[in-house]
Amino acid sequence: MSPLMVGLILALVLLLHSEHPVAADAYHAIFKHDDYPNKCYVELPKGDKLLIESDQYAHYPGKCAEIYCGRNSWALVYACDTKYPPKDCEYGEHKYPDAPYPKCCSRLVKCNTV
Repeated sequence: MSPLMVGLILALVLLLHSEHPVAADAYHAIFKHDDYPNKCYVELPKGDKLLIESDQYAHYPGKCAEIYCGRNSWALVYACDTKYPPKDCEYGEHKYPDAPYPKCCSRLVKCNTV
């Protein structure tokens, strides 16, 4: 089976397995390290690392996101939806920046009232 087909099947399985709504932005990543087979190895700023077991979720440190670690170090990263603010408004700071995903996605909305 081609690598592309394997990737597409894995993506479908991960989406169906997800506990998060599909409305969120999500992207695939490969967090592979030879010393940690079948786990997701994420290098973080300042030399820190995050090791996630296969078929487990973890908060993505420093981001409002969550990582699902699938098989062979393939991962699905869930991030906040990139929708536009209402007309004549803009997004401000995150309301709950330290909350777990997806609650950390909530943002203040600043609107022009003139």
